[in-house]
Amino acid sequence: MLRISLFGAAALALAACSEPSGGTSGTEVSQADAGSGCVARFQYFDTVKATMSTPTGRDDRASVPAALQFPIARLQQAGCMTKSADLTLEGPAVPVVNSGAEIGPTMIHAGVVTDMGDDGRAKRYFEARGVNVRTIGQSGLGRRVYLGPFTTQGALDAAMEAAREGGFAYPYVTTFVG
Repeated sequence: MLRISLFGAAALALAACSEPSGGTSGTEVSQADAGSGCVARFQYFDTVKATMSTPTGRDDRASVPAALQFPIARLQQAGCMTKSADLTLEGPAVPVVNSGAEIGPTMIHAGVVTDMGDDGRAKRYFEARGVNVRTIGQSGLGRRVYLGPFTTQGALDAAMEAAREGGFAYPYVTTFVG
């Protein structure tokens, strides 16, 4: 017998009816073309993940929770994962320094890598620039790369640019890390 909570049914219905901006016809697009559509899809994923509940309060199991299967499929179809060939994690390490107006602590979601080697390369790339970096594994996606927190607008802008130069086509500011 299939059991689904009322919240789960509502989330599934909402997911089926709503299409993040930048939708595709279901075929994979290049990372450069995905752009803002990927940002919207990641933000939608974050919203679903933040509002879903699990029976034990834990979501660290190997299988992908049902509530996240649709958002993950949409991210994969749109080509939102950074592939090894997309990364350009070489070149001079221009340090990210505090400058400009002060801002509240702000994080950046640089992107997702699907290979542990790329995870290590991305960490070394950002650390060489003086950026705090951490990656968090997500079943069905790969490793999400987070930067920061940044407390000045200049550092935030420089880190966003470093992410783009490194091959992450769709970094965005986020308050959700997880």
